[in-house]
Amino acid sequence: MAYLIHVGYIITLAALLARDILLLRSLLIAAQVIVATYAFSMGVWPIAIWNSLFCVINVVWVILILRDRRAVALPADLVPIYERRFTPMTPREFLRWWETGRRETVRDQRLASAGQRPDSLYFLVEGQARVSRAGVPIADLPAGFFVAEMSLITGQPANADVDAVGDVEVIRWSAREVRALRERSPALWTKIQSVLGYDLVEKIRRGDERLATH
Repeated sequence: MAYLIHVGYIITLAALLARDILLLRSLLIAAQVIVATYAFSMGVWPIAIWNSLFCVINVVWVILILRDRRAVALPADLVPIYERRFTPMTPREFLRWWETGRRETVRDQRLASAGQRPDSLYFLVEGQARVSRAGVPIADLPAGFFVAEMSLITGQPANADVDAVGDVEVIRWSAREVRALRERSPALWTKIQSVLGYDLVEKIRRGDERLATH
């Protein structure tokens, strides 16, 4: 039975070298089962109990990870939105974040004001928004783009006005909620930053850097 302790520690070493979190925790479960079995057989109860507890914790995490990675069927109307803009996120992450926003229809409403920090992040679902400076229109944003993402990323006030043109359907996330998400789930926030960064790049590719300044 003495060899079991060596097998357990070798598997623990392999786990620490694993880059995938699911593989890491799965290997830790195997190692802890082996070490706990050895400790029980030798009557070393503290080691057996602690490794059993660690094993239970890792089993719970494996279940949570598998649940998060399980395929999610997106509603048909969200599939093109996800495929165009949100692929850095898993479908489950996208759906979870999307549902934290508020779907609203605004009419000729100001979404961001120059010199002020926007209190919300907007995603244009239908319709368009107009970007202007000092009352002079400089560009139009079609559906599929964000509004106020630069201010959210940099923390600086907007340097242009953005107004809904007619009836515009948006998803709105309050800046406070986004900041709370950043603190609560750094990994998801990193993916959201990637989405917002791609939005800025695509605006620049459209040939007008002024779209990326609001």
